[in-house]
Amino acid sequence: MPLPPTRRHALLLGLALALTAAPAARATTLVARPLDAMIREADAVALVTTPDAVAARARWVDGRIVTDVEVSVVEALRGDLAVGPLTLRLPGGTVGNITQRLPGAPAFAPGGTWVVLLHRTADGAYTVFDLCLGQLPITLDPATRDALVRPAPAADVTLIADPRAVASAASALPEIPAAGMRFDRFAALVRALPR
Repeated sequence: MPLPPTRRHALLLGLALALTAAPAARATTLVARPLDAMIREADAVALVTTPDAVAARARWVDGRIVTDVEVSVVEALRGDLAVGPLTLRLPGGTVGNITQRLPGAPAFAPGGTWVVLLHRTADGAYTVFDLCLGQLPITLDPATRDALVRPAPAADVTLIADPRAVASAASALPEIPAAGMRFDRFAALVRALPR
């Protein structure tokens, strides 16, 4: 039995108001875990740079597009990783006329420097652990010229707290403040983390 016109209009108006008042949904939701827990789970942690012209190759793997990006390992902070060239497999890219994009996927700009948490896949390829949360940008402090590790940018994702995380003041690695943490201090803390 159809609704009377006034009732139907009221329902449609209520639905329209609810949809416009709802926060914008993002396509990727990540669990925001403590940084020390992420580092312990990562297979390696490294300081990497990209050249002025980033070499990237997109291709199909198991029904999805991935992009292989060439970076250079400057220093391995954790794990068995050689200094020198390294290929990272990132989700998304463009093959022909088809583009796949995953909000929250790490992105490497030309001439950049990052600390990356790495995961080794079953076929031996390296990828960034926990998408954008495993990519920490390095910037220079304008006053001191110190290299600073910044928190991972997570503008394209919705972060939820890890329900398993236990708050502990005794963490060996504090979260990185928005202003950054000196790279040498960060590197020492990462190396000191127990396995």
